[in-house]
Amino acid sequence: MSDVPRIARLETSGESLDLRLALQGSLSVGDAFIGVYDDRDFLRYANDAFLRAFELQAGEVATFSSIIRDAARQKKGVRIEAGDPLGFIADVQVRRRLLAHPPRQRTFPVDFVDGRWFWCTETLLVNRWIVLSGTDITLLKTTERQLEGERDRALLMSGVDELTGLPNRRSALARLDKLLTRAVAGDASCCVGLLDLDRFKAINDTHGHAAGDAALCQFARYCATSLMRQAFISRLGGEEFLILFHGISSQEAKVELERILSSIPLIPLAKPSGATLKLSFSAGLAEARSGDWREDVLSQADKALYAAKQAGRGRIEIFQPSARESV
Repeated sequence: MSDVPRIARLETSGESLDLRLALQGSLSVGDAFIGVYDDRDFLRYANDAFLRAFELQAGEVATFSSIIRDAARQKKGVRIEAGDPLGFIADVQVRRRLLAHPPRQRTFPVDFVDGRWFWCTETLLVNRWIVLSGTDITLLKTTERQLEGERDRALLMSGVDELTGLPNRRSALARLDKLLTRAVAGDASCCVGLLDLDRFKAINDTHGHAAGDAALCQFARYCATSLMRQAFISRLGGEEFLILFHGISSQEAKVELERILSSIPLIPLAKPSGATLKLSFSAGLAEARSGDWREDVLSQADKALYAAKQAGRGRIEIFQPSARESV
């Protein structure tokens, strides 16, 4: 039985011709791509799948940098959306070579302009050559997006805003309809408030969307825990919130919102300087009357909100009954 082949470890030394031919044969077929860069980052070897994916031709001269530059300029091959391709290349090279000690391996997803996704494995060898391989995961990505869409639809149907955890627009409008029905029956008064964070776009532009999201979450949390129990707050979308007051007048609701406006805690920014944001909001209030439809009272509150912003922001205005004739 001495001639029975036994399992051997894959090693750089002692490789046989049979092994080399088997590996070469397996890498030359299929949709998985593989490319080999030398220590100067010239692409030395590539299978047909690699050449197709990056829109290259056998025999031409290409480096990692030239492939990325061409992809960014000509919108071909791998998707590069960086505004500064050279800066992008320098940043990637830090991870590929400067901070890496061979041997090492890293994995990451990459998408291409033709809509395909590949899961890539990059191996830095002891001689500082790099082997880059990629497996098509487009179907998995498509399934992932479908699952994310189903999750978002489930959250919408559940009545919860994904970012802040507050009731969402669907839930809020359903609650408003119930309160208006009770108001028609003479059960209790209903006051509607539309609240809009002031100059919120400037927060996103100056500090980034992550800071904007954090500000929305902390503001929502503060309002949910600080408003009187007769109040119901929800997020309509963006930086706009709807607050429903049950059983109190618009003047009482205004006092409550002014208390919230004057006591919003500072929002800490995730920066070493310890900088903070000071939030403010404008709000419009409208008191529903018997016979008002949802659209009526929301329109009235929106007019009051517009008046608050026109008056300088950081204030609460009440829709005046005398103005109803023009609604």
